[in-house]
Amino acid sequence: MDTIHYKEFGSGKLIYFIHGNSLNLESMIEFYEPFFETNQSFRRIYLDIPGMGDSYLKPSINNSDDILEEIYSFILDHSNNKNFSLCGHSYGGYLCLGLATLFPNISKLFLTCPVVKAKHRERILENHKVIVQEEVIPVDNKEYFEDYLDMNVQISNLSWSKYQHSILPGLKKGTDSFWTNISEEDYMLSFENLLFDRIKDTHCTVLLGRYDQIVGYKDQLELMNDRKNFEVKLLSHSGHNLPIDEPDSLFLFFKNFIES
Repeated sequence: MDTIHYKEFGSGKLIYFIHGNSLNLESMIEFYEPFFETNQSFRRIYLDIPGMGDSYLKPSINNSDDILEEIYSFILDHSNNKNFSLCGHSYGGYLCLGLATLFPNISKLFLTCPVVKAKHRERILENHKVIVQEEVIPVDNKEYFEDYLDMNVQISNLSWSKYQHSILPGLKKGTDSFWTNISEEDYMLSFENLLFDRIKDTHCTVLLGRYDQIVGYKDQLELMNDRKNFEVKLLSHSGHNLPIDEPDSLFLFFKNFIES
């Protein structure tokens, strides 16, 4: 029996989607399922990270290494030794990088705003910026509007709507107390300093937000830019909620990713 909750759609080439911290699989479904309305040749598996969404957190899980091992086992059970791709956001992107060191049959990675340094104090962060496209007067979920303004760069009725559909399901669901009490040492993969040395052949497309105050972008550029298998793009009108801030750019890069 799976302890990891997931939703699966379609058939064909396999892609796993891993959401960010404090969210759930609904965020990735909202971001990516529209791409497949006209292209059904992919099997998409969206999963909840253990202790988030509806995934069970085993008592034996103590750190990110254990989380990675749990997801590794889940993928082993569901991939049937076939090649697959990974798509991850923020902490989900960090886990995708970890998985890329464990699986020889990963086709490629697509990451948005990935964590590359788990310890917050070691990150180079950016100042958040707000670009108001139009006045937004919240009617529902007013208590989350300030969080929306703190996280999103592009402020509009459309982005507020997308925030409510993609981000709020996970926030409202909450997380296991493990995640609210985890230390920075336990949040960090034990082999974090070796991640990029171990990912030598897997092609990776990475989108970063210019105004990302959560994970920044300069650390990612420093670690990835000189590696031929990493294609890194810095989007100039985005923050950490990049898929909401610049959906058109996300569409173009992801479309190229799945069609290449």
